[in-house]
Amino acid sequence: MRSALDSRGTITELLTKAMHNSGVTSRDIVLEAVRAASSNYPLPPHNVYSYGTAGFRTKADILAPVAFRMGLLTAIRAKCVSAVVGVVVTASHNPECDNGLKIVEPRGEMLVPEWEQYATKLANTSSTSLVEVLLALVDKVKVPITSSEGKIMIARDTRQSGPAIVKAFSQGANCLQCKVIDQGIKSTPQLHWMVSQLNINRPHSEQDYYEAFSSAYISLAGDKQGPPIKVDCANGVGGPKLKHLAGILRDQLDLKVYNNSGEEGAEVTGKLNDKCGADHVKLMQNAPQGIDYNEGEHCYSMDGDADRVVFFYQSEYTFHMLDGDKISCLYGMFVQKMLTEADVQLSLGVVQTAYANGSSTSYLKSLGIPTSCVPTGVKHLHRRAGSYDIGIYFEANGHGTVLFSDKALESINAAAGSKHQTKAKAAACQVLSFTQVVNSIVGDALSNILAIEAVLAMLKLSAVGWDNLYTDLPYRQLKIAVKDRTIFETYDAERKVSKPDTIQPRIDAMVSELSTARCFVRPSGTEDVVRVHAECLTQREADNLAMRVGEMVVDCVEVFCNQ
Repeated sequence: MRSALDSRGTITELLTKAMHNSGVTSRDIVLEAVRAASSNYPLPPHNVYSYGTAGFRTKADILAPVAFRMGLLTAIRAKCVSAVVGVVVTASHNPECDNGLKIVEPRGEMLVPEWEQYATKLANTSSTSLVEVLLALVDKVKVPITSSEGKIMIARDTRQSGPAIVKAFSQGANCLQCKVIDQGIKSTPQLHWMVSQLNINRPHSEQDYYEAFSSAYISLAGDKQGPPIKVDCANGVGGPKLKHLAGILRDQLDLKVYNNSGEEGAEVTGKLNDKCGADHVKLMQNAPQGIDYNEGEHCYSMDGDADRVVFFYQSEYTFHMLDGDKISCLYGMFVQKMLTEADVQLSLGVVQTAYANGSSTSYLKSLGIPTSCVPTGVKHLHRRAGSYDIGIYFEANGHGTVLFSDKALESINAAAGSKHQTKAKAAACQVLSFTQVVNSIVGDALSNILAIEAVLAMLKLSAVGWDNLYTDLPYRQLKIAVKDRTIFETYDAERKVSKPDTIQPRIDAMVSELSTARCFVRPSGTEDVVRVHAECLTQREADNLAMRVGEMVVDCVEVFCNQ
């Protein structure tokens, strides 16, 4: 049979013709289209792809074959759920040369765990075996391969490699008759939000996004303008998006955007995530390049796809950085206070990872707010946060949000709807506005900036006052490049190493030499690096412990790989 891609017309037209062509079925046409298209996307040799904590992420020049295969997989997922699913092409905080791809469920959440396995298998399937593996998946999930149900909404960040990856993905999806709705350049949180809104038949355009969060901010914070705000946008997609939002709120916020080379037509003044961005500020514990800041100003740094954010300020020539732990504590204190004043009884909890500073955990416990620790990765935090009526979660890197159960929303709405103008009603109304100013679908740097500013204003809390809620234990983080991060296995929410088995005993021995210290080693979920985190009573001890453990890890990896 002649290749479907060599024929004139779309796959849909070919399927129609097949109905009148004796001996050729619509299934044959679809499978032939997959065979023909996949020959354009052979897998590069010696590469193993894995669906990590945030989807696939690797060098951009070897991602197109994965993108094509994920077009096939996402089309099947869309058919399974008979709804719109999403895809974001981004590598977040990684350098410009990288790119990635992650799949979004109809409610805006991460891909379900079972399908991560399907994605990894399909991504590593050669073109010669692709149809066979694809048919096995279709049979397993019981979806007709010729079904025309389901749609895919796709968006990308500002990386130059994005359009080619979107094209490869779309070709895969089109082979299975799945319509791809290309939203162009959007932040990761915007795409998550748009997918979720579309699936519940609510306004879902980019302008709807801006209007929803700006009006919620005004409802919570009012018209009072606080301190000047400066935001480092990592030369990524968040720059032009925040600039637009700031224009809407120009009467409420004195906000200026920096490191905004991601804006179309803007003069390129810096590279994506290079010496700037939330990851840089968090790891280096220093201000980003390209932003001047002064005492009394509120400063933020987001990452390349605008889902992470950290806060920093200047005090007497000293740099202060407030990370995801500080944000979760601020939110926790605010929500607890408002619920108490509103006399609304709901379970409130904060979910953290091993990277959470020990002082933040102690502070939350002093407030009587339960905490729990899960493995690194938003998908783990998000699921655990759902076990509370109100679940707050943040990774220390600044990626997080707040979840509200149906019970919580019903209780808050009922209290806010009281006919009597009381202090309790006022507090309930404030919590209700807070539920709307945070993007509960996913971590969102833009909405979190608005929420932080609103909460600080409501509590009449300065940056110094917020920072002084507790004092972080000094820490140091290192990134160690490795050829294969999969040789590392962890347990106890990634706080202990099980493989290579020589590492953990040596970490324990080093930690035991200090009066108050902890240290852990874990493989990155997105890069071929191993991360070392050390926390001690003094910065010098933390630096030394991290360096000693890092050197030990390098030695152990060398021995392990030579066995």
